[in-house]
Amino acid sequence: MEKMTASRAKQNFGEHLDAFAQGPVAIERHKSIQAIICSPEIFHRTAGDIACPNQALEERRVARTEQQLVEKNRLIKHQKLAIDLLLMPQDKREELVMRARAEVLRWRQDRLCSADYADRWDELLGFSIGDLAQPCARRRMSGAPLCGKTRLGM
Repeated sequence: MEKMTASRAKQNFGEHLDAFAQGPVAIERHKSIQAIICSPEIFHRTAGDIACPNQALEERRVARTEQQLVEKNRLIKHQKLAIDLLLMPQDKREELVMRARAEVLRWRQDRLCSADYADRWDELLGFSIGDLAQPCARRRMSGAPLCGKTRLGM
């Protein structure tokens, strides 16, 4: 980064505009950097969040809203799965539960989730179909989230 004294920058400001456009220039006073001058493009690229705190806040709001939508879609998938479990023929139910158990085993082997999470799924998959469908249809069971990323027929 180029450096110049505050007096030099002040006296020849117009002549230094090209240097400011090329990259940040540190302005020193009493051998201490007091300011950094750069082009608007460089500023927005490197310090846009500082210049636009509302933009960062808006981005967080959008991310939060998108996550809520993901959660809502997951709940809808679970509710559809619960209905399917209750309405499908017995052999299809057993096949679906068997595939789910294989998926939980893969999670364990590949360490894709915590042991507690996999244990919870093993517990759920041990329920009767009617009992299994109920927590799938609800958002939460026993105060803990039912499931996150699943491939149980969804």
